[in-house]
Amino acid sequence: MRTPTYFARLQNIAATMLVVAVWLSSLEARGEDYELQATVQTPEIAFESDTDIGLWARFHFAIHTEDFDTTREFYRRLGFTQGITGFPVTNTHAMARALGMFDLCQYELEKGEVLLFPGAENTTGIDLLQWRVPFNPEPPYDRPNHLGMAYATLLTGDLMSDYAFLKSQGVSFLSEPYGAPGNRFVFMRDPDGIYLKLEESAILRPAQKSEQTQIMGMPYIGINVSDVEASVAFYRRFGYANVRWINEQTLTAEESAAWGFDEPVTYRGADVALDRGDRHRLRLLQWVAPFDPEPAYPPPINHKGINRLALTVPHVERAVAILKAQDVPFLSEVAPCCSGTDTDTGGIVHAIDPDGVFLELVGDLTPRPVPPQPAHCPPLEIRYPAPAQ
Repeated sequence: MRTPTYFARLQNIAATMLVVAVWLSSLEARGEDYELQATVQTPEIAFESDTDIGLWARFHFAIHTEDFDTTREFYRRLGFTQGITGFPVTNTHAMARALGMFDLCQYELEKGEVLLFPGAENTTGIDLLQWRVPFNPEPPYDRPNHLGMAYATLLTGDLMSDYAFLKSQGVSFLSEPYGAPGNRFVFMRDPDGIYLKLEESAILRPAQKSEQTQIMGMPYIGINVSDVEASVAFYRRFGYANVRWINEQTLTAEESAAWGFDEPVTYRGADVALDRGDRHRLRLLQWVAPFDPEPAYPPPINHKGINRLALTVPHVERAVAILKAQDVPFLSEVAPCCSGTDTDTGGIVHAIDPDGVFLELVGDLTPRPVPPQPAHCPPLEIRYPAPAQ
């Protein structure tokens, strides 16, 4: 018998990561003056109103890879040296539906692991998955202005040291670092071509280490939007009450090149953040020029790239009811998660933001019988990865 359940194990991960979390919030789009706020995890959420869903943490974001072992080693070099494995590689039809795989009896993973960054300044989990059936191997977004979750940001105390080290390891960068000391950034790509933005903090400077990075945390996820006012209103419904607007600005040719563009670019946006829990932040950018109208990854949620952002709430069905009353669309009904048995005490469901970004809500769910497989499907078979040799 495999215990505890997948969901219970992830709850334990979140509790561990949030005992002391530090929120790194930028006052301006280019990262001047980081503000540090220490927060302590409180397991019981006091709902502030009947429309408060109780969102309190970023659980993880999902990266889908074509080569798990290579990508896992890449993130290990960045500091994600720990992880949780042993989760099922097949699951129920209800779980497949939760990922938009409506016609599939069962999905199948090749490998998976929740990557953890020990000692990080904030929540940094990555749900790294290699799909077997189904898998969409089309390349991820080719430029960081594409609508959707275009990149994750990593904070370092010494960008030039990290840049030199990672370049020596064969990591691909869009440009050389841009900016003044303490306020520099550079974009790199992981083995699948996914963008990561490395930003330097003028405040936090860890002791110099040999043969490893100075990365300390993940201050925000970058989400590109078509209408920033509409997106801010949408994310407020989830609890992102702290909003700092980013005025429209046109970057210099040099800074635009650091974003991967040959011509000056213009954008506006907002940083939205929780005011409790891990106080994590999302950066919403509306690109004025150049604007790429191509939609974000469509369902099912199996495309190579950054595919979904998992957020924790106390009670997932309560959160869904509140958000549906405010016209928030969902990909499917809630699915018990994730053992494929009637012991699951949690569930997942995906909300869809105005530009098609998938927000996975993870929360408690009253245990219930496993939903039946469709009549045309073979009997349910829950398989686990082979034990490590």
